[in-house]
Amino acid sequence: MKVKIKKDLYQDFTNQVIEQMENNSMKWFKPFTTSIINGHHNVVSKKPYQGLNCFSIGLSVHKNNFKSNEWATYNQWKNLNAKVIKGSKSTQILYWNIKEYEDKKDKTKTVKIPMLKYFNVFNADQVEGYETKEIETKEIDDWKAHFKTDTFVNNIGADIKTSNKAFYIPTEDFIGMPPKEDFKGDKENTKEQYYYSTLLHEITHWTGHNSRCNRDLKNRFGSKAYAMEELVAEIGSAFLCSHLGITKTPTPNHGRYLNNWLEVLKEDNKAIFKAFSLSKTSSEYLLSLDEEEIKEEEVA
Repeated sequence: MKVKIKKDLYQDFTNQVIEQMENNSMKWFKPFTTSIINGHHNVVSKKPYQGLNCFSIGLSVHKNNFKSNEWATYNQWKNLNAKVIKGSKSTQILYWNIKEYEDKKDKTKTVKIPMLKYFNVFNADQVEGYETKEIETKEIDDWKAHFKTDTFVNNIGADIKTSNKAFYIPTEDFIGMPPKEDFKGDKENTKEQYYYSTLLHEITHWTGHNSRCNRDLKNRFGSKAYAMEELVAEIGSAFLCSHLGITKTPTPNHGRYLNNWLEVLKEDNKAIFKAFSLSKTSSEYLLSLDEEEIKEEEVA
């Protein structure tokens, strides 16, 4: 009798992240940012992939050099009169399936339990009988072109002071940032991208203050809790860079955190899920501050 082994989705996804970290050093974020920026979406629902799925999709794009940002399941392609090419490898998409059960203590109530599920999708480059368009990308490399980001930063109201390095001090609730002219570009990023991705990293830390998203920021350097907060900040920076139109890979000075991140992920296969969740909460909080400021200006 063949025994069916239950698939551990948490471990599968964590293994993908660990593999990227170990094989690509600080370039492990590239699949994540590639996916968000280019608007990868389901060809039928037209909905873009979000959060953890951005990484899964981006990883496939990175490995296979897909030119299309359109995806669908095997049956969805079939219903569109397209055929998945034999031998094509699918990409796993995660989602939460909410199950409702009767509360054993109070039968008038129901208990909702989220169950992590998955389905497999194929890129339009993996099918025959469907015409897709190649993705167009634009690089922004001028300070004036980032006025949207400057406005966003002003609207959230964080206390930002000029310093010789980038940091956030929770006890004094302010961010230190080097001046723009201290940042240099290279083959990976422009100087503007390095500056704004670093600033948004520190702003994500800023949201952890107990008066905002209330994360534990009192952790010593090198600890697992410290590594988790750094992972939250880096993912948060990627989220915000995507929203504000800034392409990026993590800055070189964040490389010293990589081993700590790996240690956390190897010990807890749900850590990356927690980091993405906290980063999403942080980004949504910042975007709400920006929206409040815009509404006030409209009223005035």
